[in-house]
Amino acid sequence: MSPKLLTIALIPLFAAATFVAVFFFFYRGGYEPPPLVDIPYEELTSPGAPSGTAADSGTARVSNGLMVIDALHSNFYAERELVSLTSWVANRGYEVEFVRGSSRLPVEEKLLLLEEKLRGADSFLVILPRVRYEEEEVDLVEQFVEKGGKLVLISEPTRTSLINTLGKRFGIEFQPDYLYNTVEYDHNFRHIYVRDFQPDPLTSALDTIALFIAGSVRTSGNGVAITDVNTRSSLLEGASEFYPIAFGSSRNVLAVADFTFMVPPYNALLDNDRLLSNVADYLTDSQREYILADFPYFYKGRQGVDVVVGQPSLWEVGLDISNGLSDFGLSSGISDLEDVSQDTLFLGLYEDSG
Repeated sequence: MSPKLLTIALIPLFAAATFVAVFFFFYRGGYEPPPLVDIPYEELTSPGAPSGTAADSGTARVSNGLMVIDALHSNFYAERELVSLTSWVANRGYEVEFVRGSSRLPVEEKLLLLEEKLRGADSFLVILPRVRYEEEEVDLVEQFVEKGGKLVLISEPTRTSLINTLGKRFGIEFQPDYLYNTVEYDHNFRHIYVRDFQPDPLTSALDTIALFIAGSVRTSGNGVAITDVNTRSSLLEGASEFYPIAFGSSRNVLAVADFTFMVPPYNALLDNDRLLSNVADYLTDSQREYILADFPYFYKGRQGVDVVVGQPSLWEVGLDISNGLSDFGLSSGISDLEDVSQDTLFLGLYEDSG
């Protein structure tokens, strides 16, 4: 074999030997990843802001009531995101129900669903509706508020919403901006701190809250939380202060322009839990009034209802009514004598009116 051919033949052998030598010189074993640590999401905290303690005030009296949550307008939230708020509302003795239905339902059917739920509700929570509220629906909500019901509207600038189709009737307009602060913030200039609050039970014991994707609210009422001089709007130049939380034209209407602050784990930062607790107090401190058209919801939460019949011929009708009341969770009995200490439904004919 010629020297040239011998050299060519030895090149692969030399390369292989070099690779083996280098491999064993530098190789120190394979990579073994550390075991995964499963941290519950509710224990996660932002490294930029100290975590507050769960601060459920529990100051509102425990009473029976109903909070209804809108799920009829293709709302942009997941039910798990509401777990903190709905838990605290339930702890105050309130039931929590969703008004559900396809957003493609005819307006007439949506009206019937909404009307039925609001007849028995004490408070109504509307979060990020992506389908507009029709005028007839707004009329129903307005009647609900006029009867003393609480309405809370929640929006957020990065989630699509048509909430102003409802809010404008109550002097509320969520602006299409986001608030930011380049002087003091939590890791992101859109994560702002708020320390200025109007005196109100809703702001009781608040020092600092962290809002994460907040916008501003234009209102005919009063601002509740007010930003500092370093906070700016992405759209509104020249304004010196903004309201991310505000009352509407009535104190029974509350607007919050940040949804993320109430979603775990963000609700555990600073005084966010305390604010959420105050919102739960607000939602369960209702002075709702009922009219005859709200039957039988004005009995809700009572010990029971006496069905008093005016004459023996009506006992069978009274039994039907008693059975019907049980469909609403109301216990009842039939009697021909009135107990003034008991809720009563009197069943009679015109001749029994005396």
